[in-house]
Amino acid sequence: MAELPQIYNSRIVKSYIHCMNALYPDADIDIILRHAEISKYELDDPGHWFNQQQVDRFFEKTVEVTGNPAIAREAGRLAVLNETAGPVRQLALGLLKVSSIYLLLAKLYPMLSRGALVKTQKLASNRVQIIVEPFPDVLESPHQCENRVGVFEALSTLFTDRYAEIDHPACIHKGDVHCRYVVSWSQPIHSKWKRIFGIAATISALVAGITFFMFPLLPWLLILSAGGIVSMGVYLRATAYERQALTHTIQNQGNVAEDHIKEIDYRYRGALLVQKIGAATSTILDVNKLSAMVLENIQHYLDFDRGLIMLADKERQRLFYSAGYGFDETMLELLSKTQFRLDNPAARGIFIQTFREQRAILVDDIDMMKDSLSPRSQQLLKRIGSKSLICLPIVYEDRSLGILAVDNLITKRPLTQSDMNLLTGVTYQTAASIINADAYQELQNSEQRYRSLYEKAPTAYISLRIEDAVIVNCNSAAVRLLGYCREDLLNSSLLSHVSSDKGNQDKARWMHQLLQNGQPVYNETVELIRNDRQPVWVNVTLEPFCNAQGQIIEGRCILVDTTQQKQLEEQLRKAQRMEAIGTLAGGVAHDLSNILAAIVSYPDLLLMDVPPDSPLFDPLVKIKGAGMRAAAIVQDLLTLSRRGVAVTEAVSINDVVRDYLKSPEYEDLIARHPDIHVEIDLLPALAAIKGSTIHLTKTLMNILINAAEALPGGGRIQIETRNQMIEADDSRLKGKPGEHAVLTVSDNGHGIAPDDLNRVFEPFFTKKVMGRSGTGLGMAIVWAAVQDLDGFIVIQSQVGQGTKVELFFPATLDKKASRPLNHELIEYIGKGEELLVIDDNVEHREIAIRMLNRLGYKVTAVESGEAAIVKFEQNFRPDLVVLDMVLEPEMDGLSTFRRILDFNPQQKAIIASGLAESTRVKKARELGVGAYVKKPYSLKEIGTAVRYALDRGVVR
Repeated sequence: MAELPQIYNSRIVKSYIHCMNALYPDADIDIILRHAEISKYELDDPGHWFNQQQVDRFFEKTVEVTGNPAIAREAGRLAVLNETAGPVRQLALGLLKVSSIYLLLAKLYPMLSRGALVKTQKLASNRVQIIVEPFPDVLESPHQCENRVGVFEALSTLFTDRYAEIDHPACIHKGDVHCRYVVSWSQPIHSKWKRIFGIAATISALVAGITFFMFPLLPWLLILSAGGIVSMGVYLRATAYERQALTHTIQNQGNVAEDHIKEIDYRYRGALLVQKIGAATSTILDVNKLSAMVLENIQHYLDFDRGLIMLADKERQRLFYSAGYGFDETMLELLSKTQFRLDNPAARGIFIQTFREQRAILVDDIDMMKDSLSPRSQQLLKRIGSKSLICLPIVYEDRSLGILAVDNLITKRPLTQSDMNLLTGVTYQTAASIINADAYQELQNSEQRYRSLYEKAPTAYISLRIEDAVIVNCNSAAVRLLGYCREDLLNSSLLSHVSSDKGNQDKARWMHQLLQNGQPVYNETVELIRNDRQPVWVNVTLEPFCNAQGQIIEGRCILVDTTQQKQLEEQLRKAQRMEAIGTLAGGVAHDLSNILAAIVSYPDLLLMDVPPDSPLFDPLVKIKGAGMRAAAIVQDLLTLSRRGVAVTEAVSINDVVRDYLKSPEYEDLIARHPDIHVEIDLLPALAAIKGSTIHLTKTLMNILINAAEALPGGGRIQIETRNQMIEADDSRLKGKPGEHAVLTVSDNGHGIAPDDLNRVFEPFFTKKVMGRSGTGLGMAIVWAAVQDLDGFIVIQSQVGQGTKVELFFPATLDKKASRPLNHELIEYIGKGEELLVIDDNVEHREIAIRMLNRLGYKVTAVESGEAAIVKFEQNFRPDLVVLDMVLEPEMDGLSTFRRILDFNPQQKAIIASGLAESTRVKKARELGVGAYVKKPYSLKEIGTAVRYALDRGVVR
């Protein structure tokens, strides 16, 4: 019996499931699917298609279970409003016009059904005609016509708030040759208001013209103003309705973009896998090693638990194990001894069937087909434990070479048609690679066989004249690679196709010189220029070919296209460069922090003994100020390296903006750019965020500096704040769902070029004069700070029209922190309490001891977590522990505090550190550690933190 054609996409069936989930939650979906012989993996695979019989059985059972004979129309309506519409919603919501989506149905319909031809015709601005003509071998059922009616009705709701009206004058189920639908819909309300505006404006103009000669100037001006006000009111109402309609359409976008990103990522990994296999053909000449390489890359790039390749012997009598992964040693030994007879007509195993029929097979449940397998195949599948698998033939030019099989035994992830489609490309490249390996080996044995295989090989082969590297022979792959016709490629020098880059030119000449000296060249990468002027990177292998007398008569060249690999390597280098910069910045910051400790901290101690009228008072204040500014630079480096401790509290961005606009830094910015005008528009009821005032201030400052420098001749900078809700399905804004506070800085400067827009956050990338107007670190610090606060950035810019930077931060329900008070020294003086300072830096310990002693505390200091534990083992119980997070040699601050809690569960502590992983700090805070004091610290900061921690209870 002939197999029924697969003509209806799984999205159609899935739309019924969504309908039943919404309207009939008690319906048993599994019963319906079993009756229709539809598996859940087929239903969830957007690349799967069903036949007419499956669709009819599904509908019959659905009507029986729900008791609703009209469910086809309801499912059609709801399909437009859920994710099953897929590509239809994607295109529809990009059109922003009702008639456009109906007119595009001829192109959209094949994405859902292969059973009919669709034609569309526009009859009026709000009416179209749709003709659906089933193909001759397709016998549609009435419910499919009803389902279409539901879809056509609901499409208009993507743009309006009403269903379209459907007139169905011709139907194939009434004896007509096709189904004809006339779809009409009410125009959006903003269109009606625009027409009213046009009429009102025309009447106002006519009245003004007529009354100009009838009334004095003042009454005429009143009449003209009244007409203008009425027209403007109508126009504003039309604009408001149009904006509402646009907002409604955009909100219906869903997460289509996210689905496409996942699909693109999966396809990208598949393409990369195929490229990897192709690149190996010039170096791997053993087919078993080639099979192992293919499976190694499948395991790396795709998510299958196990895989194996079996290849046919040269006589095509046996199918034997070549390579595999995911199996234990026992299974590998079993597979290595297993062979399947290809010369036995009675053999009917899955592997044999795939090999013979050259047809991919997806088995969802092996138990359901075990009766059709030979006892030997059943025994093997039982031994290896397979429940479902995909088996594909490895075919080259209609010749079966073997099979590739994969399954998911551990993850249980359903295997899909999309998986099979992706692996088809892998098997094709594998087949080409196997043939290529065989071809290269045959070159060593037979010149006649060489000529045939040379031309058909998928890798580019070129024969060169030794003297001048002129191409004397080449295969079709070389012609395709370089984009020339064979006649133009022959008698041209290979060196003439090398890019003009000096490095490439030098390497090409060096390789040619080695070839002239009889030395081979392996795996050298060179950039060539195709006939269409596009660059192509190739992996070059050059070998001298000698005659019987040992004389070099020509050079043999193999070119493997590695363009995609080169691009990926460049991306990897960029990522490593960023990581190296971060590591360097973090190391420098750590060393500077230790050096600055004395400069920042000792002036505090000296100022306690120096009266304000002393000649030493002002110099000491300036030394401390300079140290604090240097400490701020250290914090910039820590932010860039993503290694700074993110100490956050409830902060108002409005306060940050206002405080910065009163700062000396802002006054300096205005003094350097007197021709700019800064406007602010701050939302009074702005949501608070969890943030760091220092980081936010630095972020705002860097953005404003860039905006000011984009206005060399003067201009406008606008600072705005607002609240914005981000929905979970918002495809444009990639932040966490929920309420966000947004800070926007926009300017009308020269803008950013598109090529530069993607690089603005790279460290040291700058268009400014290095050393004079910037280092290129500003926006990198902005990016790192925003990332640390769980926010994200959106930049819009056009050359000549300005730039708009939007910073999104998650809102917090915590109350906004009050501004720090200037406590008097007496408020944080100690009362003789005993403190334990744990710090591995001798200077920091000395400073902490002196400051805390001066504040009236009894201080004991140790150099490591291990030493602190020894103290506690000796029954030492301090009132407070001052804890550094980064300690040597082994126990860090968090580990030390956990051990301390074993001795004293109520132990109070604060963190005093300049460098630590934020996750470790958060865990320590969760265990009850109090405030975090940033190094280098001042007398006031550490004194306030200690006093507060001692006076409050332990919170856990």
